[in-house]
Amino acid sequence: MTSSSPAYVEGATVLSQERLTEDVYRLTVATTTGGTPGQFYMLRAWEREPLLARPISVHNVEEDIVSFLYQVRGRGTELLARLEQGGKVALSGPLGHGFRTEGLRGRIAIVTGGIGIAPMFCLARTLPPGDVTVIAGFRSHPYAVAQLVDLSVDVRVTTEDGCNGTRGFCTAIFDPHVYDTVVTCGPMPMMARVAHLCAEAGVPCQASLEAHMACGVGACLVCSCPTVLGNKLVCADGPVFDAAEVIWHA
Repeated sequence: MTSSSPAYVEGATVLSQERLTEDVYRLTVATTTGGTPGQFYMLRAWEREPLLARPISVHNVEEDIVSFLYQVRGRGTELLARLEQGGKVALSGPLGHGFRTEGLRGRIAIVTGGIGIAPMFCLARTLPPGDVTVIAGFRSHPYAVAQLVDLSVDVRVTTEDGCNGTRGFCTAIFDPHVYDTVVTCGPMPMMARVAHLCAEAGVPCQASLEAHMACGVGACLVCSCPTVLGNKLVCADGPVFDAAEVIWHA
């Protein structure tokens, strides 16, 4: 799903900034621009440097708020993490094509790695809770899973260091044969593995990709992604793709 006309908000007011782990934050701002599961915004909380805004996926949408879950990975997200209640942030969005929720039926698996869990609360809220299983992998301490549990979603956690849930990778406990549809978001090698398992099992899978991008609207061509239908843009054609179309090891 996609919005018909993305908006630009010069100074959206920060309602809250929560630090969930050492480098993961949840930012909530006041705006009526909305969004659907899987879409994203370009965020900017500085004047000159860095030059570009940062693409952040929609974590949650209410009537007059939008929340973003993000990980500090560089200068831009470091500046976003400094925002406090009452501060201002420039927003452009919602952008991109999100999850095709009309195609999510039957037993649904949501498979995530790390910050790939960000768009899944927004998605899970739209799905029948009894039919949804979230398999979430983390390096260490998990985050953003309590909200999913509150939705009566079956949440299964893996951690690489074994501090919580099952020790190992999320793909080790994922069996596509017991599901009718799958969605995934996380590191590319993890999603490639999920896509491969789903293809072998004949189970449809939607994958939300992450890429460096400059504009968010398909003008700069920075976020090109190889697919069986030719190169596509993560920002304009995605970020959600049919996993079977993506060339994972180009």
